[in-house]
Amino acid sequence: MSEAMPRAYAATYEGASLLVATDHGRVWMRDRNRAALLHRLSTNHIEALQPGQGTTTVLTTPIGRIIDLLTVYALDDALLLLSSPGRGAALSSHLRKNIFFNDRVKLEDAGSSLDQRALYGPQAPALLAQLGLPGAELGAHGVAVTTWHDQLLYVARTHAVGGNGYWLLAAPETMAQVADALREAGTQLLDAATYDVLRVEHGSPAYARELSQEYIPLETGLWDAVSFNKGCYVGQEIIARMESRGRLAKQLRGLRLAALPALPAEPAIPLAKLAAGDKEAGDLTSLVRSPRYGLIALGYVRTAYAAVGTRLEVAGVAAEVVELPFC
Repeated sequence: MSEAMPRAYAATYEGASLLVATDHGRVWMRDRNRAALLHRLSTNHIEALQPGQGTTTVLTTPIGRIIDLLTVYALDDALLLLSSPGRGAALSSHLRKNIFFNDRVKLEDAGSSLDQRALYGPQAPALLAQLGLPGAELGAHGVAVTTWHDQLLYVARTHAVGGNGYWLLAAPETMAQVADALREAGTQLLDAATYDVLRVEHGSPAYARELSQEYIPLETGLWDAVSFNKGCYVGQEIIARMESRGRLAKQLRGLRLAALPALPAEPAIPLAKLAAGDKEAGDLTSLVRSPRYGLIALGYVRTAYAAVGTRLEVAGVAAEVVELPFC
């Protein structure tokens, strides 16, 4: 456990913490067919979004496999897309390859023009208000366009960690000033290792671990990111069939481990196989040591063994299937 762990971890649950998220992809979609394009490429009802609203949606392959989980924010004249860390270029490439000759869509990589931070914790809304910024009034995935010292700033709701979650996006110089003001107000800097512990506790999937073309959104539990009445989109047939038949081959679950399993020095993903007796039961995808819960993990468990309380093994160590998020 790093020295930064106790302070940053406690701040997220008791106060507020700030995570540098510059590595996430940021892409602007503009022109009249922007929503129609993303609507036909991803799982959620993008065309229903009004300015100030947002949602999560999944880019999928023709057989319903996960390319990436996106957060989409609608503004008056554009959509702002946020990808997983390190996936900005791949997102832009995927969108460009799917623009037809009659589509009116313009793409702009905002990775350099916009910096990104995540603000988490129960005190996050109060700290934003203290700085004269919106926060508490935003609904789920809502976005507000505001200013900081006359410079453009976007404040948007995202998944909650420690009780609240906000994205802050602005030009790098402006974001540095906002981050300084938040730290002066008592926000603790959240390091990447501590965030990884928190996201596992909250059951949040990460790219290349729980988000990959090995899995289908419903197996990952991304039901809120899927619309079942929007009509056709890439991968829709497979996902709709799984929903209608209620048959998931595997499901993302939490796991509580009795001890640290022996894993390869340079582990691949999955980290290890899960077993139920002499039968293969799934894959271990993330493993952390939590100050609250001890050794915990995320993994895809075959549906036959996915019930809460099921006893499994990973590399000879006992593991118990638990509900997500951990509590």
